[in-house]
Amino acid sequence: MCKRVLIVFILLGLVSLTADIVYEGARSVGGAYVKELEGPPVASAIASAGDFLGYGLRFASAAIASYLASSATFWGFTVLGYAITATAIPLLSYAGSWQTATALYLAERVGKGLRTPVRDVILAEVSEGVGRGKGFGIHELMDQLGAVAGPLLVATMISLYGFKAAFLVLLAPGVASIALVIVAALLYPRLKSVELSKPKISFRGLGRGFYIFILATVFLSLGYVHWMNISYFLKHWNALRDAEIALAYTVAMLTDAIVAVPIGALYDKVKFKALYLAPVTALLATLPFVYTPSIASLGGVALRAAVYTMAGLWGITMGCFETIMRASIADILPPEKRAIGYGVYGLVYGVTWALGNFSYAYILTVSQYIATVYAISTLTLSAILISRI
Repeated sequence: MCKRVLIVFILLGLVSLTADIVYEGARSVGGAYVKELEGPPVASAIASAGDFLGYGLRFASAAIASYLASSATFWGFTVLGYAITATAIPLLSYAGSWQTATALYLAERVGKGLRTPVRDVILAEVSEGVGRGKGFGIHELMDQLGAVAGPLLVATMISLYGFKAAFLVLLAPGVASIALVIVAALLYPRLKSVELSKPKISFRGLGRGFYIFILATVFLSLGYVHWMNISYFLKHWNALRDAEIALAYTVAMLTDAIVAVPIGALYDKVKFKALYLAPVTALLATLPFVYTPSIASLGGVALRAAVYTMAGLWGITMGCFETIMRASIADILPPEKRAIGYGVYGLVYGVTWALGNFSYAYILTVSQYIATVYAISTLTLSAILISRI
């Protein structure tokens, strides 16, 4: 790996670190903030459906970038995406209603949707020298340092000054993320995998393995409860205070950071078998969350132990999504198919995660038993499909 490529790889990690301070900080209390603004349970599902919007845009940005086959397009979408995030989140300080707050959370997901598939193509190229599993793992580690710092910062600011100051302080790391990604683009303006591609959009050649992977993703994301729902119901059930909900999310992000590189290294050794971690940890995280009201009757110590354990397991699952799921696409598909592959993955992931979380938002108000059966069914099907990749 040449020095310039290494610098760009590190810069992309720093970009994700600073951007994660912004959006993970805000997301840690997203459901609680919506509840603070007197939003109904469905509002948390609408906000979490921002992932549907964002992942749908991942497909659109990947398709446009693949068709244009221009390095400038890839970098342009990346910069624009980070700029939208850096703008939308601080504006939450001025949200006077749950509808406005929800709209701003949706806007942040638009920014992430625009940048992620094209950024992943760039990352796959500059990480080849260290191994894709490790490369995505190291990137995720840096990413999660920001994801830990953001919720901690927000928790501290909420405790001292309230929600408005907590969101406003996130402007500084947002500006830093934009500056860093512009420097990376200037240092590495031409992407080899992009410049060598023919300008076209084609779904041919994606292969059976890719479609089985996508189907496994469908059931995994249907069963993986969104943190927006978790934070909403933790407040709705009076399980934790607002600052503690942010701290629980910090535990999730810290766990994600700790496991990112080991999971990536495991993937480089055993490849797709490492994917079993995702449905297993997702199920182990969902069950204690679903039974939070029952666990609360055992006392505060038992409740907090269950919530923080759940958060840690939830973080491991997210670590799988952010490392080995993305690395798998780069290994399943040839370079010229990766952008469209990441786009398809993002679209399917977003649609099914949104559907799953509307389901959870309703089921959790009806029956713990139904929620349990739903989680076990979807996540078991995901594991079965992973065995066929």
